[in-house]
This record gives sequence, structure tokens and C-alpha cells, in this order.
Amino acid sequence: MSVSLQFPPEALQPMESNSATLELLNGTNVDHMVAAFDDSTEEYLNGRFTVPQDIGTGNVTFRATIRAATGAASKNVAMTFGHSYKASGTTYDTAYTDEDSGDKSIDATTANVTVITWTETVANLGWAAGGLVDFRISRPDASADDLTGDMHLLNFEIDIPTA
Repeated sequence: MSVSLQFPPEALQPMESNSATLELLNGTNVDHMVAAFDDSTEEYLNGRFTVPQDIGTGNVTFRATIRAATGAASKNVAMTFGHSYKASGTTYDTAYTDEDSGDKSIDATTANVTVITWTETVANLGWAAGGLVDFRISRPDASADDLTGDMHLLNFEIDIPTA
């Protein structure tokens, strides 16, 4: 079993000097807020959650639902989940530890959605029940065939295993 934490773009905060911008994507049928992550500068959005009291062992899965603002064939994107864990009785001002997705291919068709995932173990993250996690997500350059132009984030999800 797991707990799924959902973070639509409007639930994330632009707290860094380089922040992704929120934009309204007007479709024919559905309007949707997206976070536009630039290809030339690593931009961030920030969030926070409390680790579930019944956290288990195994893998935490990070899942981003994205799309290319302008589609292009054979392109990649990368994302980073930076986290700063705080247990009771510790300082709030701890450094971020990054969990990188590595290069992930993105659908070549403009407006098509791509879901990318990456994982890390609970043990390696160092999270414990009831702790506070400040996090930031970003789009660093892909190491090969980086998507030119904006990558739109439609949703970010964290699946945490439970006991």
C-alpha cells in the first residue's frame, strides 16, 4: 500500500530566485493551470508535506505529468526533486538533497501528455514518520537531446509506501 500526495502547479510556491511561472493553458475542452519550466535556466517550484505516520519501507515514486509547449521529435527532459527533511527537535534550515530523474523522453506531439517517473528508497531518503519535508522540483538540462522551449508541468505526485 502507499499514500499518494498530489501537487497541481497552483499548490506549489515560486519561492526561489529562478521560479517556474504559472500559466493558464486554454484548451478547446479543458482549461488547465500549468507550470512553465524554461529550457535555458533551471527553475524551481516549492512545496511541503508531513511524512505519513505509517510510512513503510521500499521505494518512494516521484511522478510528473508533463507536456512540451511545442512538440519536437526525439527530445528529452530531466527533473530534480530536492528535499530537506526535518525531524522534531531539528533545525528547519537544512540543505536540499537532490533526487534526479535522469533523461526521460517526452512525447513529440504538441499538447500530448507524458508521465515520467523515478524512484528512491525510503532508507536513502532518510524520512521517518511525522517528519516534515520541504521540497523543490526543477527542470535541469537533459544530458542529451534536451527539449527546446518550455516544459509544462500539469501535476506532480509522490507515492510513499505505507505499512
